[in-house]
Amino acid sequence: MSAPHPGRRAAALAIALLLTTTAACGGAPGRAHEDSGPADTSEAALTYGAGAVRDPSATYQPDVVIVEGGPRAIRAASGDGLPRTIDGNARGARDVRPGKVLYATSGAVGRVQEVRRVHGGVVATLGPVEFTAVFRDAHLTLDQDIDDGAFHYLEVPDLPGAVTVPADAPTGVATEAGKDAARDVPTTARTIGQASVRAAHSGCVGTVVARGPVRLAATAGGTPPPARSSSVTADPGDRKAQPYRSPGTFGLKFDHKAAAGLKVFVDFSLKTEKLHVRSDVPVSGGRVADGATFAVEGIKSAAISIAAGAADGAIDNSKVRAEVPVQMTLPIAGTPFAFDISWKFSVATALGGNNTTVTADGEWGLDGAIGMVNGSIVAPKLSVIKSIMNSVTGISVGISGTATAIGFKVQVGVGVPAAFAGPYAKPVMDFGVTNGSALGAPLTRCVGAMLDGKVGGGVGVSVSAVAMAALKKLLPTTKFQLRQESLTPFVHRQQMLPDVPLCKS
Repeated sequence: MSAPHPGRRAAALAIALLLTTTAACGGAPGRAHEDSGPADTSEAALTYGAGAVRDPSATYQPDVVIVEGGPRAIRAASGDGLPRTIDGNARGARDVRPGKVLYATSGAVGRVQEVRRVHGGVVATLGPVEFTAVFRDAHLTLDQDIDDGAFHYLEVPDLPGAVTVPADAPTGVATEAGKDAARDVPTTARTIGQASVRAAHSGCVGTVVARGPVRLAATAGGTPPPARSSSVTADPGDRKAQPYRSPGTFGLKFDHKAAAGLKVFVDFSLKTEKLHVRSDVPVSGGRVADGATFAVEGIKSAAISIAAGAADGAIDNSKVRAEVPVQMTLPIAGTPFAFDISWKFSVATALGGNNTTVTADGEWGLDGAIGMVNGSIVAPKLSVIKSIMNSVTGISVGISGTATAIGFKVQVGVGVPAAFAGPYAKPVMDFGVTNGSALGAPLTRCVGAMLDGKVGGGVGVSVSAVAMAALKKLLPTTKFQLRQESLTPFVHRQQMLPDVPLCKS
């Protein structure tokens, strides 16, 4: 994809997203925004989000308290994005109290759990809130190319839900609470190369170990680092995660050193051409109408490069799962919404024998929309550009393998970092590779690979089981029910070479 043309970038920032009234009885739509103007791309707006829009074309719920001033009214925010300090003199600040829904900016919307008034400011702790708990009547429409160069990186130092999952769980056993756990643990860790994966596990049931707040950078006065245009690397101890973008590419690099002898590097990328978002989400009477649409188009391929090594074989094996505490954000011109791109990943190693290495890389074409169209999940068609089977190599005395799952979510809406509310589309790619033992080379060396592709789409707040548990721990008196992400498979491919009984066994 060529570098963004200045005129094209201006057009991308002036996104024509309309909010029109939809009467409960099916009345005619109200007027659209006539003076949307360019998006606010100030540092404050990129960090905290766009301000609320008072407009007869959108009807908010009765208990929504709008604080005027937008991002300029926010004085500070916590590292987890839940407490926000707003200017006590801002219009609407006096009406903020527990039980109400605070709407200060697109990144500061939530059910108020606690309020403290200090030094002329109002400190409000926010909990997750559904999209329809904010908007009673609206029509969210969008048909726009997205300039990947306009996105900024936003660090959320203490994002709820960052955890480590040890690799001492047998395949086929969910290691996280709830049904969401089975989806988050890579499918390949449960099914591919059963001999290799199981050989590296102890047979003990795994547990989720909370690692405490994930700190990217020291905050000053309770304020997280401002959004910036350059890439951000999260460095919480033994792993690094770096979301990145370049013209025509969105990617995630992951570097993990779980023990003195274990190193894992993953580079996953989605190549795009004229990235496009299409949305038609009517909200009437606090309900999303049937047949809603939110789809991402223009994702042309997915590629991955994997390299893993262990000095002490099975002793060093590990499994890690994380919500990446770096988001990409872009305010949407003339609206109270923002684009939000977030990542999560899960990596497991099953390396057998000392001084073991496994490397592999591949690329697959994706053709078609991803998300939801007319109320139904849509998925792309997959083709092979570069076979990962032809690249599996390494040195291993025992049978070894790796499993990696990566999720990429595009969402439009409002909320708090851990629980954004609005329509979303999400592809998840799940890769596994197995490298046979060098001891079997005189007979044959078996190599295997598996690919699972899933897509998700919907409207509302969607969070993982781990993030939900973290939110409930941070907000112990809060009662909320959030939907867990539902994913629909669209491809499953598995191969073992050579095609002989020894490898199949």
